[in-house]
Amino acid sequence: MTAPADDRAALLAGAATMAMPEGWRLEARVVVDSTQAVARAELEAGRAADLWSDRALVVWGGEQTGGRGRQGRPWASPPGNLYVTVALPCPDGPRRGVEIGFLGGVALARALGDLGFGAVGGLPEPRLKWPNDVLLDGAKVAGLLPESASDAAGRCWVLLGMGVNVATAPPMGETLYPATKLAAHAPGGLPGAPVPTPADLLMPLLARLAALVAQWRAAGFAPVRAAWLRHGHGLGEAVRVRLGAETVTGVFEGLSAAGALMLREDGGARRTILAGDVFFAAREDG
Repeated sequence: MTAPADDRAALLAGAATMAMPEGWRLEARVVVDSTQAVARAELEAGRAADLWSDRALVVWGGEQTGGRGRQGRPWASPPGNLYVTVALPCPDGPRRGVEIGFLGGVALARALGDLGFGAVGGLPEPRLKWPNDVLLDGAKVAGLLPESASDAAGRCWVLLGMGVNVATAPPMGETLYPATKLAAHAPGGLPGAPVPTPADLLMPLLARLAALVAQWRAAGFAPVRAAWLRHGHGLGEAVRVRLGAETVTGVFEGLSAAGALMLREDGGARRTILAGDVFFAAREDG
């Protein structure tokens, strides 16, 4: 599959002029299978060894032919949206790497705010839906996929995949949750305001993420957890969680110290949930 010439030109021009966080390296490709696959291949081939232990490899794709989300679900990835993976060294091992997904969510919410989404009273503020979704006006505008990986030397990295619906979004019926796109929301509350391009979003996103990674390395997960909760969607609300063949219901009470969902079940018992599909409202029923 070949991307249109204007999409190719826009991506390559954006990559050539983009200011990167110090020590971070950008790999931009017009069409990829998935940015996760490219990042993993770069690590396994030893081409990111110079970025250990406090730098990052960023893979930006203009289009994905094999994009996927959680649990291997297909992620529609046409040109015009943002697809990026940030490969971060994780010397403490994959256990702490789980926390990086929350860093990505906070960085995305803040970057969208920087561009005017939710910055004006009455407009929807970016919200974070556990574990790895970003919402605008109650619909999914972005998803995150943190995965562990190893480089050629056997060292642990985390691949933080992020996909943002900028120009297009999947139609109802093709996704587990309602979806939206940035093009459907006026940044800054100004009708007719230009929608940011993927490059316009990527630069503040990486800046926000780099700052959060530095904070996380210095101060641990607690400040990130607190920031996530400030954007948290559905806190104190009734929730239904699918755990494979089991479904549990209760009230979403917050995050554990490790980022797990804290649920007070209908019968009063408290439960810690590490993974599952979460539904807060009737319109999210899948």
